Amino acid sequence: MGNWRFANFYFFYYCTVGIIVPYWSLYLKHLEFSATEIGELTAILVVTKVFSPYLWAWIADRMNVNSGQSLSILKWATGAALASYSLLYLQSGSGLGSLPTSFWFVAFVLFSFSVFWNACMPQVEAATLNHLGGERHRYGNIRLWGSVGFIFMVLGLGYAMDRLGPSIILPVGALCFFMVFVASFLFKGVGVRQRIPTSSAPLKQLLTGQVILILLFSTLMQASHAPFYTFFSIYLESYDYTKSHIGWLWTIGVILEIGVFLLSYRLFQKYSLANLLGLTFVSAAIRWALLGLFPETVVLVWFAQTLHAISYGLNHAVMMLLIDHFFQGRYQVRGQALYLSVSFGLGGALGSVLSGYIWSAAGSNILFLSASGLMVLVSIASRILIKGTLIQATA
Repeated sequence: MGNWRFANFYFFYYCTVGIIVPYWSLYLKHLEFSATEIGELTAILVVTKVFSPYLWAWIADRMNVNSGQSLSILKWATGAALASYSLLYLQSGSGLGSLPTSFWFVAFVLFSFSVFWNACMPQVEAATLNHLGGERHRYGNIRLWGSVGFIFMVLGLGYAMDRLGPSIILPVGALCFFMVFVASFLFKGVGVRQRIPTSSAPLKQLLTGQVILILLFSTLMQASHAPFYTFFSIYLESYDYTKSHIGWLWTIGVILEIGVFLLSYRLFQKYSLANLLGLTFVSAAIRWALLGLFPETVVLVWFAQTLHAISYGLNHAVMMLLIDHFFQGRYQVRGQALYLSVSFGLGGALGSVLSGYIWSAAGSNILFLSASGLMVLVSIASRILIKGTLIQATA
């Protein structure tokens, strides 16, 4: 009972991700920002993940997450994100406002709304796992609706931009943020199964060497994804791909990602999470190499995008179970927040900034080859340093 409420929230939340991740750089290009500025502005969206999830997780902890009360934070967070995002309508580039479009104004708005936007997932992820209790293997069945929302938005907005141009991104984004705000009110009355006792150990004692290594490798993994998230659409556009074609290339990986979420329980029973984690690093290295070397070979670009199911989908599913295993009781939400902060936050922000500089200094192809080289090193290091028997069948 109540699973549909979580699925509903995932759907609309990842609709917003389907706007911000694939197309926001195109909107910034539409506003005539340079590649370096686009990298810096994109980094703002990511850098707030360094502190925002953990800040809101601390607040949620004070509200007793095991009772499910922390979900009340979503109403405030999603409402504030919507209000902050709407400030973009004040600039002349929106077609409605009169303020001149400036780097610092856009930077302020992106910082404001992303502080609240990034507060959502740690609460929902932890609440989903708590709600499922002993049926945590069903997490993928709920989380896949986020992938469905992403696909819906990426395809629909790609075709809309081909007809109406990048300016359509702004109103579509406002509508999606409003729907996320509405979805946050549907959690009332959803029960949470308390499956584990509250831990009394200090948080720092949970940060073992193994946990730190896993978080470090995850951070580098997300840094390698930054060129993709920041410049992939612009990169393909420079090779004369249409926006609808770009939309399909974003979509194919996410379609296969759904299959990974559905099959992940069987994979977790058969293989250790350490070996699966290593597989995701290797797939990322291959993926970025193909994009850097063969951008004009359509079939190889499509194949590279199918690897998204492993480099992101499987990687995220593995990390969710690892974090859920190592951070229990009162530290469950904080563990999710720590994972998002250092991986998607620190790793994504550093990667976004460096991507802009590398793109400007060395070119787009070198950017993706650099990401591939990074993941080759991570693959080798993880094979040596992480025990292959780490957590067999935690689900």
